[in-house]
Amino acid sequence: MRAEDKAIDPSKVKDIKRLLELIRLEEVVLLTAETALERLFPILKEATTQNNQTVSDTLFAILKGSTLSLVKRQISAERGLMDRVVPLYDKHYTQDDIRKLIEFYETPLGKKVSALRPQIAKESMVVAEEWINFLEPVLVQALAKRLDEEGYVIVKNPPSKSCSATQPLTG
Repeated sequence: MRAEDKAIDPSKVKDIKRLLELIRLEEVVLLTAETALERLFPILKEATTQNNQTVSDTLFAILKGSTLSLVKRQISAERGLMDRVVPLYDKHYTQDDIRKLIEFYETPLGKKVSALRPQIAKESMVVAEEWINFLEPVLVQALAKRLDEEGYVIVKNPPSKSCSATQPLTG
């Protein structure tokens, strides 16, 4: 049985939704979506330029606004993000836990944690991306070494599919 299939006490649902409001879940999700869109724009711009089209900054702003508006509506819509997250909190926390978390997030420190959460999430995404970019060549090198130790041959420049040995030669 999935967590979301279980009936949850309505008072616990109310408490969980209050907690999600206090931890600014919606704001974090919107910031994450906005950051993803901003990273997507250069890719979109390059792809359309290659097809002799251009996506202007104005058009991107329109697309971004439409997307963020849709995401915002879907967060609290039926079967939206809130409806999907509530069962997770129900699964991992008792109602007493939820109420104690609410109490914490209503304290000055809790309010500070909540206020900084979206910004820290945004900055963490940048740090994670930089770390992945740093780690990728290290991982590739380590995996290549390990595969070599196991007797696998690493092909540095694999042949293109158009040069397949299964294609008949014509002449």
